Amino acid sequence: MPNFEVIVPRAIRPLVDQLAGQRAGYREVDAQLERDPCAERLGAYRLAGPLEPAVCGLHLRNGWRLAFTMQPPERPRGCRRVIILLVARREPRHRASDAWTILHDLFGVSNPPEGHHKPPCCQGGVPDLHDEALDGFLREVHLLTRGRRRRRI
Repeated sequence: MPNFEVIVPRAIRPLVDQLAGQRAGYREVDAQLERDPCAERLGAYRLAGPLEPAVCGLHLRNGWRLAFTMQPPERPRGCRRVIILLVARREPRHRASDAWTILHDLFGVSNPPEGHHKPPCCQGGVPDLHDEALDGFLREVHLLTRGRRRRRI
């Protein structure tokens, strides 16, 4: 039985689907997130700056990144939920198409400059994103993946 429930919101599903055939290692990461997103071997880390309390990131293979947060169980005695927020390529030289720049833009906060310290994801408590912030973020992702926003993933 999994220790965590991994949720891929409907707005994020097209982003996860684009990994098919990319050899990004998503299946292995998904299975590890289900077991324990805080496991050291997963290598998840907190994002620096304004998203640090709410979002963790991790490296997939071939330049892909995955961002996630956690929320409490929806029902008593349920599993804590891991919510996938974004799957995109890391392109620091092309900030307009960079995973972390896109993520910060969707949250409406500035992306901190280079030199992130990347503490372990669960150091000092798990990342937590409240329902209202998550709903707003997912609305923005939906607009982006439907081409109603200027930036494309």
